[in-house]
Amino acid sequence: MGETRANRLRLWTSILITGAGVSSIGDFIYLVAINVFVLDQTHSAAAVAGMWVASRVASLSVGPWAGSGSDRFSRRKQLILIEITRALLIGVLPFCREIAGIYADLFMLGVCSTFFSNVFLPYQTLLIPQEQRKRVNAVISTLRYSASLTGPAIAGVLLLHGDVTLPLWLDAGSFLVSGVSFILLPPLDPESTGSLSSNMWRMLRLDWWDAVAFLRQNRLFTGVLILYIAIGVLGLTADSQEVVFANQALHLGQLGYGLMVTAAGVGFVSGSLLLSLFAKRLPTHGLLGIGTLGSAAGYLLYSFAHNFWWAVAGLIVLGLFGSAAGVGFTTYRQHTVPVSHMGRLNNVIGPPQQLLSIILLLLGGFVATRYGVRSLMIGMTVPMCIAGMIMAVLVLLPQNRMKVSTVDV
Repeated sequence: MGETRANRLRLWTSILITGAGVSSIGDFIYLVAINVFVLDQTHSAAAVAGMWVASRVASLSVGPWAGSGSDRFSRRKQLILIEITRALLIGVLPFCREIAGIYADLFMLGVCSTFFSNVFLPYQTLLIPQEQRKRVNAVISTLRYSASLTGPAIAGVLLLHGDVTLPLWLDAGSFLVSGVSFILLPPLDPESTGSLSSNMWRMLRLDWWDAVAFLRQNRLFTGVLILYIAIGVLGLTADSQEVVFANQALHLGQLGYGLMVTAAGVGFVSGSLLLSLFAKRLPTHGLLGIGTLGSAAGYLLYSFAHNFWWAVAGLIVLGLFGSAAGVGFTTYRQHTVPVSHMGRLNNVIGPPQQLLSIILLLLGGFVATRYGVRSLMIGMTVPMCIAGMIMAVLVLLPQNRMKVSTVDV
């Protein structure tokens, strides 16, 4: 009986990982294809920029309440519905000719992405036993970072041999395959009510207070969360000017830029792959503390680089340690936050994070234009290093080390 259950768990884990991997490839094919599609349809750089604003607006619109719904319905059914909906939305994009229709479609895709992020981690936490979570997190991380290399490559090859609709069709197919794979997974939502309160505003208000109360009661987690989000937002701002930095500061052409980005991807994939092999031997507090500090140091090395090789070295360091930090934080979050509250916690932390991202992205563009892109990079990476040092000290303190790594026991 126990052997049968173990075999089922291995099968379900493989299905979940496969679905996440296929979905990730679809995400990165989409990133390339949608840029080309919008530019082909509108011939406007402003329209392409507006496309990214549409997805952020979608996250801000549904973020304050999406988690409340995600916590109350079958997460398995939501995963299936989200992936099939994404497949349909991308499938109809080639037929959109007006910018309003394209933006409406992109807005709905942004809504789906927000719900997916609210649902996938809680379901994964329910399915995977505690002792296996770190390794599974590392495997999923490996697949996602691998998708960041293979997805754009697939899209690029298809764009060379056909029109932009071909990668969009393939993208839609990848989400459909992901949705179908999730049908094979078991329902694991005993805590879900399957209904929403008749007084929606009261329910949302109570959910917000529950999430805020949890953050107040778990100050170590709150501190780690704030630092992790801050580092992520600063890194996103630096990444948004990466192509400008490669061109203006490092004087690289398109080939050099492509190789530099590939180096970062290889670093992330290599780091995640090593973690998947040695996850059980590495404590969570070490992954989180040293990984965060190391990834920030890699960003700093990259920002001060004056040639291709130093930039590549910085990005490889970033990739190796960044994957460790991501796995460490995800594992710590799974252990600390009750599954029943993961969605509603996103109600509180999601919108401020998105708003801060928008503000810093706009500010980053202004600073890069006014003072130079290197000034922006240094201005982002120095605070990242400071936050990384605070994170390392926080999680490596003896009294906190055991709390972070209780998950390893």
